[in-house]
Amino acid sequence: MQLEQPSVHTHAPITPDEARKALAEQMWGSDPALKLVVQDAIRAENFASTKAWVMQWPSATTLYQSPYTAQYWEGTQSERANVPFFTVATAVNSLVPQVVNGLFYDDPPFVIQQRPGTSSLTASAIGALLGYQLEDIGFREELKRGVFNAVLFGTGIWKWGWETFVRERKIYVRTVPEAVIPNVAETLPDITIQPVDEDESIEEQIVEEYIDRPVFENITNLRYVLIDPGLNVPSINKAKYVIHRMYLTWTDLDKLRERPGFRIPPREKLLELFLPPKEPVEAAPSEISVRNPLWDARAEARYEQTTEDPFEQPLEVLERWDNGKCIAILNKKIVICNDMNPYGEIPFLSVGWWDVPEAFWSMGLAKVIGAEQRLQQGLTNLYLDNASLNLNGVYTRVRGKSIPTQSIRVSPGKIVDVDNKDDFRVLERLPAVPEADRHISMSESRAERTSGVSDPGMQGVAGSSGHSSLARTASGANLLAAGAGSRVADFVEKLSSNVIVPFLYKAHELNRAMLPVKAIKYILGEELQHEFMKSQGDVLEILNARVKFSILAAAKLQARRAMAQTLPMIVQFLTSPETTQQLALQGKKVKIDEVVKMFFAVTDWKNYEDIVVDMTDEEKQKAQANSPAAQMAAKADMARQQSQQQHDNKSDLIEQENIARAGRDVLKHGLDESALGAEEALAAGPEAAPAGLGV
Repeated sequence: MQLEQPSVHTHAPITPDEARKALAEQMWGSDPALKLVVQDAIRAENFASTKAWVMQWPSATTLYQSPYTAQYWEGTQSERANVPFFTVATAVNSLVPQVVNGLFYDDPPFVIQQRPGTSSLTASAIGALLGYQLEDIGFREELKRGVFNAVLFGTGIWKWGWETFVRERKIYVRTVPEAVIPNVAETLPDITIQPVDEDESIEEQIVEEYIDRPVFENITNLRYVLIDPGLNVPSINKAKYVIHRMYLTWTDLDKLRERPGFRIPPREKLLELFLPPKEPVEAAPSEISVRNPLWDARAEARYEQTTEDPFEQPLEVLERWDNGKCIAILNKKIVICNDMNPYGEIPFLSVGWWDVPEAFWSMGLAKVIGAEQRLQQGLTNLYLDNASLNLNGVYTRVRGKSIPTQSIRVSPGKIVDVDNKDDFRVLERLPAVPEADRHISMSESRAERTSGVSDPGMQGVAGSSGHSSLARTASGANLLAAGAGSRVADFVEKLSSNVIVPFLYKAHELNRAMLPVKAIKYILGEELQHEFMKSQGDVLEILNARVKFSILAAAKLQARRAMAQTLPMIVQFLTSPETTQQLALQGKKVKIDEVVKMFFAVTDWKNYEDIVVDMTDEEKQKAQANSPAAQMAAKADMARQQSQQQHDNKSDLIEQENIARAGRDVLKHGLDESALGAEEALAAGPEAAPAGLGV
């Protein structure tokens, strides 16, 4: 259904009939939706302005840039000292890299654990998928911009969601096809001839890619986010509503035609807003008269016209989100979206530097140490002015005497003629304030202690220099580092629990609901070559997985070092014979590859997959042959063979002895028989004796 432009006074209240109809239909009509967005935007902006939170942001920008403005001595063209100080900028640019680099010391910057019913390989696949998407959407850079806002202004805000679009990609193909020559012999395959790669045989083609991915965008200008005035906690997703002020061009609005829930006017009607005569785009009230073109380095505001291209002119869009609905209006006149909230919650995340009780907006370094920068800059410039007066000198002269009435410039070798030596002399001055340097040092210490760049509060008693003596010892230096790190660690913990981990859960749920299966297979299979696609490959395992996300930032490196120190003792305990025997009695064993992964994790080496690889079949056979069990079996077989050989040798020896004994017995028996026959023959007489038997 095409939403028409309602003809209604936007400041008129919502009538009871409109409220009853909205309650019955669970949706606002066009007229009350327009009133709701416009009046809520005005209410939220007035609240921010009256509380002076918005007016502190220009002051924070001024402190950060610390512009130089020429100042002159009264009644002269001589410049006074105006040295810029960058106390706030130094603290911000010291803390932001600590936070971001501490969070992204590993890739991906999170740890994923499987819950019951989910395999470790599936959890690893989900982690790889999210890591690929975080890199694709520029998660680190968007997070860094928000951290910068939080540290400087006090609050960082991000918007998340889901986007689907088509983009073009160049590929190169051969124009000459491969030549196939059929072989005469039927038993041989055909011969394929590869064409020669030349410039004429390769051409460029444009293919379309359908992209589905989560979105994570930092709101750079905090004035463009209008918060429910009743929100009293520093979590933006707990607000009743949030309005995002955007300035969109013709191309931006045309892309919204494909977004579900949006009803962009026809192009002919939309042209009336871009082509003359057209109404001017209203600026954000909080941005009026806060820019100084003489020194402000920021780009033009989004509502300003920066090109003559009529289709690149910005139009204001107010997008109102609550837990149930999303309403967007164009130029405070046309409702272009009036639909249910597809996410079921406000798609914004936030974090504060120094939280304020019962308030959403927090305090940043420009608020808490800005006064120290002004103090340091003021004292330094006054000190330099005093030194300049001492170096250049101020002179007195007697009125009406021989001295000319005009000003006298003093220069090297210059001679001033006077009638009396006392007619022209130097004005006596007090020396420069000697304690100015000490006050500046004390101010620097207070700024460091407040910001957390370092922690002089942990550094003992400061002397006249304003610096501590605690860092002279090794233990004192460790305390100093621990105190400074604790300030950053608290913000890192808030950033992790309020922004990063919630977004990981939301991105995982969006992937389950909206990411096409072919996209999952493409990322894990073709892009990442993940082991999940080789072994399991069932995308349902990913869609039904239950996992837990956590952040192990570099702020927790102290605990990590303790883990590295205790790991050898743990390994010695796990691999001891007593432990393995007790585990075996319970049907358990120690998984050695996980122990090896623990070593790689605590030492921050990333090449586990390159070092611990699968064995080939030949290596498996060798490993089996060299295993203790195989060696014991070989020894047992050898002992058995030796025992059998000894038994066989003994049997052969016995058999040989038996044969020899039998031969001796047979020979003896034969001899005995021969002797008996001879005796009988002799007894019978000589004639009875056998022939040849001698008598």
